[in-house]
Amino acid sequence: MNPLLTVDLGLYVWTLVIFMTVLFVLKKYAWNPLLDFIEEREKDIANSLSMAESAKSDLEKIKDESQKILDQAKKEGKVIVNDSKQKAEDAANNILEKAKVKSDEFIVDAKSKIEIEKQRAIKEIKEEVVDLSIDLASKILQRNVNDDDNDKFIKSSLEAMNIDEAKS
Repeated sequence: MNPLLTVDLGLYVWTLVIFMTVLFVLKKYAWNPLLDFIEEREKDIANSLSMAESAKSDLEKIKDESQKILDQAKKEGKVIVNDSKQKAEDAANNILEKAKVKSDEFIVDAKSKIEIEKQRAIKEIKEEVVDLSIDLASKILQRNVNDDDNDKFIKSSLEAMNIDEAKS
């Protein structure tokens, strides 16, 4: 009988044990942390989106309130016109200006907060991607990258990403 066609039970068992060990190590140290990271980022993004939606709904409420104030000012202006047209015009213009300034301030503030959160989230994602890439590369090369090399790589990668963003 051909020795290449025979099944060695010991070799079969050791091959199965080594395969299961490699599979366990990959599941524990590679796949689960990556899935956890992805779930965490999805939650962070969902929270950022809900905050943006909340800011948008607050903006709509203030807009509606401003419109109600404006409508009421117009009604009061019509009543005052009967007494004095000049007083009514001054009061309506004053109320309209205050409502517009308040609305503009809130819009600017909301846009600023949204932009800050967006930039922070993008920065965190970039830093996490760079850290994961370095960890993966370090494991692949089977050597430990020191902190100075790690910091230099992170800075150069972030600069390259910023240059790419500026070009787009």
